[in-house]
Amino acid sequence: MKTGLIVKLKNIFMYITLIWASVMLAVYLVVLFEIPLFAWISYLPLGEEFCQFLSFLMLFGIWIVPALYIITIFLMIFVRKKLKEDSQNKRISVSVIILPICLAVLMLLTNFMELLA
Repeated sequence: MKTGLIVKLKNIFMYITLIWASVMLAVYLVVLFEIPLFAWISYLPLGEEFCQFLSFLMLFGIWIVPALYIITIFLMIFVRKKLKEDSQNKRISVSVIILPICLAVLMLLTNFMELLA
């Protein structure tokens, strides 16, 4: 029973990490290439609130994605070594490992704090 719970917890953390890193990458690329998406969104009803939510997501994600990444990697290693579970979804596992690293490298190479300010 406990092994099933840990495997489900690992899968939940994998998907949360993957989704959050993907959304952060998309929003950061919009900011990096100065696409006027935020200006277009602000014309919509409740557009200003949505733009504020996206900027909050970026600033909050700078701290959350590394924490999620560390927890997810720990759970993936634990499940693989201790519970001897063969991963059925290796593509998702590889993307969970690579995507946050690519996002971090991109953000560090482009001086992200000045762009987000």
